[in-house]
Amino acid sequence: MYVKQLELTNFKSFGGTTAIPLLPGFTVVSGPNGSGKSNLLDALLFALGLSGSKGMRAERLPDLVNHSQTRRGHSVVETRVVVTFALEPHEIPQATLSTADSPVQPTEPTESPQILEWQVTRKLRVTKQGTYTSTYLLNDQACTLNELHNQLQQLRIYPQGYNVVLQGDVTGIISMNSKQRREIIDELAGVADFDRKINQAREKLDTVKEREERFRIVEQELIQQRDRLQRDRVQAEKYKVLRQELETKQEWSRVLAWQTVQQQIKQLQTQIQVGEKSQAQLQSQLTQLTTQINTDTKNLETLNRQVKALGEDELIKLQTQLAQKQAEQRQLSRQQTELKQTQLHQAEELRNLQINLQTEQTQLETLKKQQKQLEAEQIQPQQKACQIALQELEASRNQAKDLNAAAQAWMQEHTQLRTEINQLATILEPQRLEQSRLQERQSQLERQISEQTQALAEIESELAIVQDEMATAETLLAPEQTEIQRLAQQIAQTQEQLQLNQQTRERLQREQREKQRQLDKLEAQQLAIQETQGTQATRLILQAQLPGVIGTVAQLGRVETAYQLALEIAAGGRLGQIVVEDDAVAAAGIEILKRERGGRATFLPLTKMQSPRNLPNLNLPGLVDYALNLIEFERRLLPIFAYVFGQTLVFEDLSSARRYIGQHRIVTLDGELLETSGAMSGGSRQQSSLHFGKSEAQESNEVRELRHRLAEIDRLLSRLETDLSSQQVKLQQATQDLTEKREQLRDLDQQQNQLKTSAQALTRQQQQIQTQLSQNQTELTATLAKYQQLTTDLPQQEGRLTQLRETLAKLEESQTHNEWQTLQDQVQQKERAWQTLDATLRGLERQKQDLIYHYQRQETQIQQHQARIATLQQQQTQALHQATQFETEISRGLAQVSDLEQQIRGLETQMGEIKQQRDQQEYQLRQAQTQQQTTQWQLQNLSETQAQKAAELKTLTEQTPPNLPPELPEIPADLTLPQLQEQILNLEKRLRAMEPVNMRAIEEYEHTQTRLDELSQKLAVLDSERTEVLLRIENFTTLRHQAFQEAFDAVNTNFQAIFATLSDGDGYLQLENAQDPFAGGLNLVAHPKGKPVQRLASMSGGEKSLTALSFIFALQRYRPSPFYAFDEVDMFLDGANVERLSNMIKQQSLTAQFIVVSLRRPMIEASQRTIGVTQARGQHTQVIGIKLQD
Repeated sequence: MYVKQLELTNFKSFGGTTAIPLLPGFTVVSGPNGSGKSNLLDALLFALGLSGSKGMRAERLPDLVNHSQTRRGHSVVETRVVVTFALEPHEIPQATLSTADSPVQPTEPTESPQILEWQVTRKLRVTKQGTYTSTYLLNDQACTLNELHNQLQQLRIYPQGYNVVLQGDVTGIISMNSKQRREIIDELAGVADFDRKINQAREKLDTVKEREERFRIVEQELIQQRDRLQRDRVQAEKYKVLRQELETKQEWSRVLAWQTVQQQIKQLQTQIQVGEKSQAQLQSQLTQLTTQINTDTKNLETLNRQVKALGEDELIKLQTQLAQKQAEQRQLSRQQTELKQTQLHQAEELRNLQINLQTEQTQLETLKKQQKQLEAEQIQPQQKACQIALQELEASRNQAKDLNAAAQAWMQEHTQLRTEINQLATILEPQRLEQSRLQERQSQLERQISEQTQALAEIESELAIVQDEMATAETLLAPEQTEIQRLAQQIAQTQEQLQLNQQTRERLQREQREKQRQLDKLEAQQLAIQETQGTQATRLILQAQLPGVIGTVAQLGRVETAYQLALEIAAGGRLGQIVVEDDAVAAAGIEILKRERGGRATFLPLTKMQSPRNLPNLNLPGLVDYALNLIEFERRLLPIFAYVFGQTLVFEDLSSARRYIGQHRIVTLDGELLETSGAMSGGSRQQSSLHFGKSEAQESNEVRELRHRLAEIDRLLSRLETDLSSQQVKLQQATQDLTEKREQLRDLDQQQNQLKTSAQALTRQQQQIQTQLSQNQTELTATLAKYQQLTTDLPQQEGRLTQLRETLAKLEESQTHNEWQTLQDQVQQKERAWQTLDATLRGLERQKQDLIYHYQRQETQIQQHQARIATLQQQQTQALHQATQFETEISRGLAQVSDLEQQIRGLETQMGEIKQQRDQQEYQLRQAQTQQQTTQWQLQNLSETQAQKAAELKTLTEQTPPNLPPELPEIPADLTLPQLQEQILNLEKRLRAMEPVNMRAIEEYEHTQTRLDELSQKLAVLDSERTEVLLRIENFTTLRHQAFQEAFDAVNTNFQAIFATLSDGDGYLQLENAQDPFAGGLNLVAHPKGKPVQRLASMSGGEKSLTALSFIFALQRYRPSPFYAFDEVDMFLDGANVERLSNMIKQQSLTAQFIVVSLRRPMIEASQRTIGVTQARGQHTQVIGIKLQD
């Protein structure tokens, strides 16, 4: 396709109608400045609707009409431009074929392929009043601009493309910012289409969200209503059950109380009687024990005096010395035992070494004897035998040399006969073989002819069967191929969707990690702020769910919005303090903070906070009220809020409050705080993390957006994982089906190929058998004739061979031959005998060397063992001496121990009996004293117990019996009256706490739950729809990124190649944000030859133009069009660069039509043809064409 003709009527400087024919290839339009050469390109822009009036250098469209027409005063003037395209049949736009009556007309028939014409016309009609109408026509059929652009896009001509490059387009690329430059790639990649799809999906998502939000509001209302009814229902059921249980247990309580009283009376009476008996017994025991203690004390004193006189101190000293000596004896015995074990080990080692030494010495003697025996009995006799055999061999060799001369004549006659026999046998043997072969071949041919005749019949039958099977297989192939194509298409679609989902998942995972990092950073910042404000410790206590923690001060109070600022300023840091039931809970919380290192917190125990004093009534101008009166809270928390606010007053403004500064603690509604000390605080308010009704800091919008986006990503990733699993299963199943079908098709193909091969083989076999049959019949005839000829010739030649063999046998029986032959045999035998003896001798020598090696090794081991034996004997001598010393010391110690034991026994004998008596008397005294104390304590306790029981018996006897039921109920045996009374009190408290009770809550609860279930189902459907829309948006986003990246990579590759050609340097395209291209712009980075790497802004004018042109060419190469038009794009280039540019255009013109407006000689010389444009003074523009090249 190319622009075949451009026809201008009254367009700008062209008056009348001017038709300009154009040809494919490279055409230059040239002429003086102001001659109207650029108007040709403006005409293209005008006709094809590729630019507005400003792009065609006109303020308004009416300015495009030739001035001579407007000056003539016509009521309506018109300009028209017709662009005629030459198309091949396959290039005709589809819409044109379906809408136009006669869309295209063939040109005159030529020898080349048929070329069709396609015309685009634009008319502009301007009235005197300056109004105008513009009309587009396709092949003389009216159309709209959008319809025209749709047709042009099918011909690869794009409104936003670079088919027509004007002077301002090159400078525009240079001057535009990086984001606008990136949007050029966006347009090429079709990003706008994806944006449109994404916007449509977002609109649907907004609709779904709106419906979901409405349902969520209703759901929350229903949940609140259900929860309230749930509590009422549970409360009503509990109330009924508890009431019945209370009545039952009250009756049990009366029965148990009466039974308990009766049992207690009986028990007390019995216990009092037993106690009186015990008192009498204990009093009698106490009297006896006192008498016994007095007697034992006197006896003990007498025995102590006797033991002291007999020398008890000397005995203790001797026992101490005996213990020391015994310890020394044990130490010496242990050392003696260790020494004996060492001696035993050394003796065992010495004994083993001596045994080994004797064994090795015996082996050494044996080796020495073996060596001598081998030398004397084997080596020397073998050497002598070898010498004798060698001498005999030399003698036989000399005798053979003498006999060899005498046998020469016999050898010549023998050789002649042998040669003649061999020649005759050489002739006769092949003939015999040939005779046998011919006989065998005759039988073989006869057998083959019979077999081949039978095989021909079988092959004809098999060939018919194979041809039938081939026809059947051919009918089965077509359905299998169709099914395989369908499965392959399904797999391709599934793989494409799977890849898209995988890329979307990877992109979402990257975004999730980035968003999570941002959220973590914000949370860390927020956490640091909370730690400085103490809210981290508060959060830790609240999350610990410690029993007895009521909440923070901020959580427990509610205020009106008008007073919130004033009360929060007045409370200050106390808003975050924690209210607990008692000081034990506070202590437990402090321990948690210490253990977790969670910071510090202030606890306010309810049981320890002081009750507030009454607030005096004040009537001051501007006073709102006491701060304590402006907050709502539970009455039991009054001490807490009195501690927080004290007697702080709330005033309307600062001017009213200043009168009472120093008298009261005051806070204004605007947040100014006036202390009683006179200090004043105020100004702009800092962001506080705590507010009444809230326990934690409010999350920022950024954090909420991040959390919302992360939640969306989690939902999308979950959905993607499900879709990916499903698609992988689907893909696996389809792949398996495709493999099975391909296997079946392969089997069918293989079967068909085998059948074809079989048919071809059978046909070839049939032909071969027929040929072989004919050849075999001919060969059989020739074989019979040749066999008869050999049967006649062979007997004569065999007679001659027999005669020669008999003569040779007689010659070989002569005496000379036998002697020579015998001598040769003797020489060979003696050579073999000598070689055997020599080999045996070498083996004996090797055996001798082995014995010598073992002898030397044995000697070394004997020397080592002897040295070790000497060492052990020395160590044994030292051990014997040390053992003797130990025995001497042990004997001396035993004597000393024996002496001490004798002395101790003597002393113990002297005072043993008296000491034993003293110890026994002392033990007896202690036992009696202990028993006396125990008896006194028991008697005292028993007296007190008797008095108490008597009083209890009197009280129980005077009680009035309760009202009991006629039949006593069954009561659990393990249930006591205190336990039952405690249970009754608990039941009564629970019943009072539950009142009043809504008994209709059960029915209302069921109705609300049904509505909530229906709504939940609708929300689940909406949630699924929302996830689907979100996933569609993310997939579109992924495709958008993919399309942009593909376009960018291709344009970048083209730019690098084109820039290298135009500037002898290197350059590339650089994204400002490679991770998210749409968040940044696009820079052109160039490295002209001989210069450092530069960005576009820092280049010279010519370098900028070359770089921008390289970018334009790269865009054109990515999305090629059938024609391009350039308007003086070389004006800022020098001659060398113009020449490079012209060569580039010349090269590109091989695949597209180029129309270039230029005044430069290299550009004109490089073109195939030139259109000259000129304009005489006051005349219209005229054109002329010059063909420069074929």
